[in-house]
Amino acid sequence: MSLRTETTALSRSLAAAALSCALLAPSAFAAEGTDPEVIRLEAQLQRLDADNQLTGMGDVERLKARQAIDALAAARSKQRSSALYVAERRVRAATSAAEADALARRGEVLDRERDQILVQASRREAELARRDAERLRAQAMVRQEEASRLAEQAEVDRGVQAETFAMAEQAMAEAEQARRLAATRGREAELARQEADLASALVAEALAGDAALPPSRQVAGATVYTLAGSAFGSGRAALTTEANASLRRLAQEIGGRSASVVGFTDSQGAEAANLALSKRRADAVAAILRESGVAQVTADGRGEADPVADNLNADGRARNRRVEITLR
Repeated sequence: MSLRTETTALSRSLAAAALSCALLAPSAFAAEGTDPEVIRLEAQLQRLDADNQLTGMGDVERLKARQAIDALAAARSKQRSSALYVAERRVRAATSAAEADALARRGEVLDRERDQILVQASRREAELARRDAERLRAQAMVRQEEASRLAEQAEVDRGVQAETFAMAEQAMAEAEQARRLAATRGREAELARQEADLASALVAEALAGDAALPPSRQVAGATVYTLAGSAFGSGRAALTTEANASLRRLAQEIGGRSASVVGFTDSQGAEAANLALSKRRADAVAAILRESGVAQVTADGRGEADPVADNLNADGRARNRRVEITLR
């Protein structure tokens, strides 16, 4: 199994567990009132969860949709419009992601069916060839009758082969159509995610004034702010809305100073993958700071280097997954 396959399987397992916890915890608003928008979006998500054909698909996007609905239920009036926009896009993204996964799985099934058909065709042709050889040896003295039988058998073989390959071509065509549909759904899901990320950025900008700054410490005359690994999705470089708002608040405090952004990971996983992930996260943080008006920002990733805690336990690994922002 490839690293990418293992990582995808682990991400889906974690997302499924988190989604189960989220579904067991009722939203704050549902316990208090009957907001029609919350009820409508929850109904859409429940219909998706009730579809047995989409079970276990698009779990990460379903979890985000559930969190967005909960955020809508708890939103204050001035935040309600943005929260509703995010929740609707998240529910749409969850539906698209589940359908894309289902179509991709259907394409895999059709591919396997096509391979089985081709294998069966090869075995059938080999069996027919063996029988032909036996008939030739048994009927060597009756050449005219043998020739007639061979002609008849060849006609049968051609019909069987034509039928077999017609079935294979049909399976291939269905698999190709499924792949194209899956690609289309994947693009739609990506567009939906991009819209959701944009909406999240707008919400973060609106919340920046009230957001809390990341924890900080003084190191050799410089101020170092630490953004925890929980500010990002598992294995991703996209910031949560809360972390985005906190960074925008930090940009207001930086003023004319320069900022150095460095990303770190724990020691789990391949070293090269960790290094690349730490660099993407540092770039994402730097992009928010630049967008918020900080002119001098550098970004780098160091992966597993410079741990601040023991990687042998979960708490230590959580502390090592961080992004440090140094102001001078």
